[in-house]
Amino acid sequence: MEWQLIIDNLYRTLLFTALVLLIIILFNNLVFYKRKLKDKLSLMLISSVLMCLFEILTDYVDGNINLKALNYIFASGYAIAFVIFGTILDWFFLEQYGLMPKKRWLNILLYAVPNIIFFLICVTTPWTKLLYYVDEYGRIQEMVLFNYLFTPLLFVHLAVALVPSFYYGFYKKFKDKEIRHTARSLIVYGALVPLFYLLEIIINIGSNGDYYALSLACAIALMYLTTTINTRMLISTQEKIEAQASDLRIASKIQIDALPPYNPEFKNHPNIDLYATMKTAREVGGDFYDYFEIGDDKICIIIADVSGKGTPAALFMMTTKTMIKDYALTHDSTQEIFTFVNKRLCENNEENMFATAWIGILDTNSLILKYSNAGHNYPLFKKYNQATNQIKINHGLFLGGFEETRYKQSEIQLEKGDRLLLYTDGVVEAHSDFGSLFGVEKLSQILDESSNATGETLLNKILEEVDVFSADVPQFDDITMMVLTIKK
Repeated sequence: MEWQLIIDNLYRTLLFTALVLLIIILFNNLVFYKRKLKDKLSLMLISSVLMCLFEILTDYVDGNINLKALNYIFASGYAIAFVIFGTILDWFFLEQYGLMPKKRWLNILLYAVPNIIFFLICVTTPWTKLLYYVDEYGRIQEMVLFNYLFTPLLFVHLAVALVPSFYYGFYKKFKDKEIRHTARSLIVYGALVPLFYLLEIIINIGSNGDYYALSLACAIALMYLTTTINTRMLISTQEKIEAQASDLRIASKIQIDALPPYNPEFKNHPNIDLYATMKTAREVGGDFYDYFEIGDDKICIIIADVSGKGTPAALFMMTTKTMIKDYALTHDSTQEIFTFVNKRLCENNEENMFATAWIGILDTNSLILKYSNAGHNYPLFKKYNQATNQIKINHGLFLGGFEETRYKQSEIQLEKGDRLLLYTDGVVEAHSDFGSLFGVEKLSQILDESSNATGETLLNKILEEVDVFSADVPQFDDITMMVLTIKK
C-alpha cells in the first residue's frame, strides 16, 4: 500500500505539472504564435486543460460521500472535455488535409449528433447510471457503457485523424512538405498516447487506473504535438521571411540600378552640375529621380513620389518612370508629357495608385527651364546672391488620379550661379521625437548657408541635418533629392 501511495502521489504531481505546462503552452500559442482563441490548436489545448483540471478535481472529491454531487459534475466535465478534444483533433487534421466534409448535414451527422447524445448521457448519468455512478463510499465506479461507448469513441476520433496521416506522411508522390510534417507529427502523437497509457497501466496507478490514466497520456502527447506544429510553423514563416528578404534585396538592387548615377557628367553641357540622392525607408521605395539628354541642347530632369510603400509602390514607380522617359524623349513640352502619362496611368489602375511628380526641361544654351508640377512639393529656387524662394506653382493634380486632367507649363530664366533643389516629402516631413517636422524653412536655411558648396556637399549636409533632427524616430518615408546648379 505504501508503494501504491507513492505511485498515486507521483501521478497527481505529474498531472498537475501537465496542467501547468498546458496552460503555458496555450499562453504561448495565443501570444507568441499569434493563434486565435477559436483556432483548433488552441481549442485542443483548452479542452486538454479542462480534462486535466476535471480529473484533478475528481480525484480530490473521490471517496467523500458528502461531495457526491461534485463527483458527478467533475466526472461528467472530464468525459465531455475528452470527447470535445477528440472531435477537435479530428477537425484540425482533416482541415490540414483538406478532407473536411463540405456538406453541412454530413458534419452534423458525423460530429454534432454523437456529441449531443454523449453529452445527454453524461448529464443524465446521476439518475440513469449509464456511464458511471458514485457508490456508498463516495467513489466513482465505471459502468459497462463507459468501456463500450466512451473509450471506443476516443479511439475512433484518433483513428479518423491517423489513417490519412499515414498516406500524407509517407506517400512519396505527395510533395507538400508542411502537410507531410504535420501528418508525421500526428503519427508520433498517435504512438505516444497508447505508449504512455500502457506505461501507466503497467505501474498500476490506482484502482481506477483505466479511467484516470488516459488524460495524462493525451496531455503529454499533446505538448509534443503542439510544440512540433508551432515550431514547424515558426521555421516555415522564417524561411518565407528570408525568401522575401532575398527577393527584396534583389528588387532593391534592380531599383537602384535602374536609376541614373548620382552625379552625371554632361560632356555636351559643361555649364550644368547635377547631383541626386535617394534613401529608401524600406528595401524598395516609391520615390524616384531621373535625368537624360534630349537632343544636343536640352536636359530633362524628373523627381516623383509614388503613393504607398514597399513593392507595390516600387512597381508603380518603375512604370511611371518608364512612361515619362519614353514620351519625353520625343516631346519637349512638359505639359504634353504629363497629360499623356497621366492618361496612361489611369488605365486599369484598379489599385488607385498615384504619383506626385515634377518635370523640367532645360535648354542649356538659353538656360530657359520649362517645367510642370503634378501635385509635387514646391521646388526651392536660389538665385545667385539672393535668398531662397519656393516655386509655388501647381500645374495639375497628381499623376494617375483623374484621366481628364490637363496639365499646364511654366518657364523660368536661369543664370549663372542659380540653384534649383527638388525633393520629396520624406525630407520636409521627417519627424523629431517631439512630433515636429523638419520643414521647408529649415531646408531653405541650409540651402542659403551652402551657396558656395557643391551639389554633393549640399545634399550630404541636408541628409546629416535630417538624421540629427529625427535621430530617435525611425525613417517612415523615402528621402529623395536632386540639385541642379548653373556653374558660374
